[in-house]
Amino acid sequence: MHSQKAYPYPEIVTGESWEVIGTIHDSPQATTDNLNRQMTVPLDRDCQSCGINHSRMIRRHELGHVKWSPKTMGKLKPGVRAEAVEVLEEIRINHLLFRADLAIHEISMCKDLFEQQAMKLVYEGSLSSIILFGLASKWRVTDNDSTSRYGSYKFCDEHEMINAAMNIIQKDINVTELRKSELIYAQRVIRDYYNSIVSTNHGQTISYRKVQKYAEPLSKILDMFRDKPKQEEVFKPKTKLTPSEDINPEQSEDNVELKPDDENVEDRTNRDLRDMIYNSTGGVGAWGEMEIHTPPLTVNLQGRLKGGRAYRPADFGFNPKYINRYCVDKKIFKQKIRTLGGTILIDSSGSMSFNGEDILEIMHLLPAVNIAMYNGRGNVGDLRVIARNGKRVDEKYLERYSGYGNVVDGPALEWLGTQPARRIWVSDMMVFGGSGDTSGFNLLQDVYKSCKKYNIINLKNMDEVKEHCLKLNM
Repeated sequence: MHSQKAYPYPEIVTGESWEVIGTIHDSPQATTDNLNRQMTVPLDRDCQSCGINHSRMIRRHELGHVKWSPKTMGKLKPGVRAEAVEVLEEIRINHLLFRADLAIHEISMCKDLFEQQAMKLVYEGSLSSIILFGLASKWRVTDNDSTSRYGSYKFCDEHEMINAAMNIIQKDINVTELRKSELIYAQRVIRDYYNSIVSTNHGQTISYRKVQKYAEPLSKILDMFRDKPKQEEVFKPKTKLTPSEDINPEQSEDNVELKPDDENVEDRTNRDLRDMIYNSTGGVGAWGEMEIHTPPLTVNLQGRLKGGRAYRPADFGFNPKYINRYCVDKKIFKQKIRTLGGTILIDSSGSMSFNGEDILEIMHLLPAVNIAMYNGRGNVGDLRVIARNGKRVDEKYLERYSGYGNVVDGPALEWLGTQPARRIWVSDMMVFGGSGDTSGFNLLQDVYKSCKKYNIINLKNMDEVKEHCLKLNM
């Protein structure tokens, strides 16, 4: 009868004495200290719950660290996270074990427990934790069912279960497009960094230097996505129906969408931010450098603005001036129109268009409004204040500086957050950064956070702005 404990023998690998500390397979993570020659691993055999020898796979992995890992992690560069180094080293060791025909071919914990962890992460976890979990759970195993004459491989069960969990959430109609886009981004990061570590020329050794190299950019991604999502960022709000509305028995209440006319601009902005479909890269994008300009406002609109109505009919008040309207709408009282203002920020990239007449109409409706536009190209962008205090720039200025690309959406929204409310962002919400990695997923997150933080509402074009301003004055 064999012993109840199964000891690994790192001495065989190094030729030196080692201290092996035993745990059980569901205890804290196994570790290997090559400097002090100390290994902490589970020593049990078959799992009492599922019968699989999880601990044997854990011990094999730790022996891989004994064989190929350096004695210490080394001094980390500023900004490099230890978790990034550790998870990339896990990939390197597992791949070297695969190449040595010692692949981790059995799951390292009970399948149902792993599936629960994966599902909990994709619905509740931060992108940082999902990326770390996905990288640590991806390695190759031999595909014995392959008919290829050159042999083949497949990915481990852990990786397949994580992908299955992500596929489930992609099909969940109650989940926001934002969360689905986040998970697509996480999958892309996992794939790219895994391939970066294991890709080599034929027969070339994968060195620890490669881990150090890629840990730096991975750390930036992990730092950017540490926050757990809020409930409203993951799940779409449930639509409340009035008793008079008919419901199709085959259509659940969760599937019913609000009509555009039934939601206000704040709700629509929140929905659009959650549902932005963003085809990002797997890297980290950067905004361009933004310069703020305050050009001469040479077109004076104050005389034309004063010609606008100072009063409007209302159905309540103290001064009954419009008696003739009683039979029409009962709005017989004279009510002073409020002098409304705020700040409008216009995306003036090539996909958007407006002119001086648009500005005049807006300033008729909101006399105290400030208006700015932004765009850019390459690594630089500009924000230009084009209307304030009843004055605006001329038409030639608008034509000269409109067009090009976005480049500085993020910095422009930060500027808008410092300006007087009500804050309106006029854009099609297709945001891009400076040259290089213009569509890193972190850029979308910056836009989302700025709009939520500063209560910024989004309108798609100048016609929507005019309609919104008119409603404010009603």
